[in-house]
Amino acid sequence: MAPLDVDSLTRVGPGTPTGEFFREFWIPAAISTEVTPDGNPLRLMLLGEKLIAFRDTSGRVGVMDHRCAHRCASLFFGRNENNGIRCAYHGWKYDVTGACVDMPNVLPEHAFPKRIKLNSYAVRERNGVIWVYMGTRKEPPPLPNIAIVADGFENLVVDMVMREANWLQSYEGDIDPSHLGFLHHGNHRPSDVKDDFIGQWLTTDPRVRTKVVDTDWGTMEGHVRPYGSSPNYWHYSQYLFPFWSMPGQDRMDVEYPIVRAWVPMDDTHSMCVQFMLPSGLTAGGQPKFFDKALSRLPGVAKRAREFLLPNTTDWFGRWRVSPAAENDYFINRDVQREASFSGIEGIQIQDKAIVESMGPIVDRTHEHLTVADLMVVRTRRRLLAAVLAREENGSLPAVLDRPELNLPAYAGGIEGSGEHEDWLSLYAGKVQELGRPAPRLKAETVAD
Repeated sequence: MAPLDVDSLTRVGPGTPTGEFFREFWIPAAISTEVTPDGNPLRLMLLGEKLIAFRDTSGRVGVMDHRCAHRCASLFFGRNENNGIRCAYHGWKYDVTGACVDMPNVLPEHAFPKRIKLNSYAVRERNGVIWVYMGTRKEPPPLPNIAIVADGFENLVVDMVMREANWLQSYEGDIDPSHLGFLHHGNHRPSDVKDDFIGQWLTTDPRVRTKVVDTDWGTMEGHVRPYGSSPNYWHYSQYLFPFWSMPGQDRMDVEYPIVRAWVPMDDTHSMCVQFMLPSGLTAGGQPKFFDKALSRLPGVAKRAREFLLPNTTDWFGRWRVSPAAENDYFINRDVQREASFSGIEGIQIQDKAIVESMGPIVDRTHEHLTVADLMVVRTRRRLLAAVLAREENGSLPAVLDRPELNLPAYAGGIEGSGEHEDWLSLYAGKVQELGRPAPRLKAETVAD
């Protein structure tokens, strides 16, 4: 077997090492309201596979290959009726498991529906989301348990936004602490945010000193801004297998965590699925963090949902935003010179523009990484090691079958006593203070 490298992490289709690894995990694929009983089928692109999703008369959801087993016509054009989807070409009908239940164009003595079954996947619904398991197990693993993405949270606010770029380069913005002080806040000054602690911390100096440790759930990064307004304020972010992030926004004891999945649609498109608590939103529907002075400044006041286009029915027609490459993401050069470092409105749009500007799959042979990129480097290595372990001996991260191992993962900031203090003990103490399980941090893997 050829050695794996970072480029192998960008390939997610059937048979690829990373694609097969991802298939062993539950994937948040669609918002539950996107399909209705006997309603229109939904085109769904996941891990390079063209699928359809539909909700039958009884309310069950099916996710399967979009091709009819007869002559390969797309079931997107089928009739969703009477607990099954019927191909518009010759009437073959399938239930939510992909089993053929009717061959109406064939004489009864020649029909063989029990021998026909489309490739279909296990489906669950939770958190207002349709989850899909595309792996090899007859009995799927438990659904993930990541902070608010867990049982008991049925009223979460779930946003989706598509990016026209590979999942990995999209993901890595969430674990890159040093870009905040440039792309998003480079033209903002401490005088703009006098009573905003986080704003002062981000704008007085953008440089970071960062540390990383391997965890049961993936990797964790902590950093300080030693020349900023609060040099002892440690901020933590999380990578969780296989493509989850907890970037953190405010102090760790502020109860409105954000959890994101960066779902690979194919090699060159990804879907950000963001989960939030309703209590984390203002009356106007904005995240409370973005109600602070810092987030009312030029360039960051808008959210991606304000730019959403109507969904279309093509494979990449869901959850798109109007700022795009063809209109240069509505960049305003005058605003860039005077008020916003990027000249692009909205933090998520700024990230989208930069990530997509790298190309559909960035050529990482041109990278020159620094110590500020430590979390990016270590996370790539951690994921590569996990993908390779599955290739070599079939082993998978323990968190797959023991989702409770995710529970100590938390993100946000903690006021410490010094930049060289024991950052792991500071984190562990705060997590336990919040009533979460004690983290089992792999101190021997710390890098700085």
